Amino acid sequence: MMEIQCNMALRWFIGLGLDEKVWDATVFSQNRKRRVDRSGTLEKLFEATVKEAKKKGLLSDHVSVDGVLVRANASYKSFAPIEVNMTGKEYLEKLRAEDKDDQDGSNGPADPGNPTADFRGEKRSNRTHRSKTDPDCRFVSKGATGSSAYPGHTVNAVMENRNRFPLGIGTEIFRGPGSETDGCVNLLDWIKHKVRFKPRTIGADKGYFSKPFIDNVFRRRIKPHIAVKERGKDKSHRRVRFMARGSGYYWSQRCRKKIEELFGEAKEFHGMRRLRRRGLDKVGEETWLIGWVLNLKRMSKLIKPQSASC
Repeated sequence: MMEIQCNMALRWFIGLGLDEKVWDATVFSQNRKRRVDRSGTLEKLFEATVKEAKKKGLLSDHVSVDGVLVRANASYKSFAPIEVNMTGKEYLEKLRAEDKDDQDGSNGPADPGNPTADFRGEKRSNRTHRSKTDPDCRFVSKGATGSSAYPGHTVNAVMENRNRFPLGIGTEIFRGPGSETDGCVNLLDWIKHKVRFKPRTIGADKGYFSKPFIDNVFRRRIKPHIAVKERGKDKSHRRVRFMARGSGYYWSQRCRKKIEELFGEAKEFHGMRRLRRRGLDKVGEETWLIGWVLNLKRMSKLIKPQSASC
């Protein structure tokens, strides 16, 4: 609202005169609740861009999938034990009482909005704690990197390999590798029913080299070009290893790394480094918005504007 008050270009774009009063901020928040969140508008806009790209012949039959951990709009202090029989108000009063008992003054004066909490000696996990701010977020961490856990969600995406269009994007509650594999299967079904698009091959990293996921991909008549592991002697694993000998597998593995660039673009320029909204449904709307913007950027470069006829 402050930007509209002093930016004449924005006033011209939205049709607001120089002497007209700027709207209140609640206009956007209430319209978002009533007209966007409840109607699935952002999902329909994202779907429209994918259909338009398909109509223009910009989509490849070969896709890549991956998931990324995104920080949620919740703090460590918001996690409370599930077993504790107290309301959120009682828990906050307990934390404020601990602030008053702090006599050394090292932490400064007590802040009702940001109380001091001492978690030393207390083990917190997704099995025993939940966030009061965003109950759908979990402690997430990439175990192989050794990074500390933080409140977050799993965001999955399916990308076509030619022009890097996101064909599907969705949010899942973190529950380990299953949040990525199951989320990918859900996106493949969404693309099939909403866009009428079925890929021929799908590239993925070693995290997707699991029997349930491979079987789901084969069941949908898609060739899984997944990075292979040494472990796994099932028939599904052997079929994927056999495919790894072909040139198509080689190019799928090269193209699937581009999805990391897609996530990097979304984090750097479109706010996906830390989500602003709370709750799985609202976070899902935010990711639909980000995916829609990514598709619009690619369409603006690939589709030439038609010249106006006299």
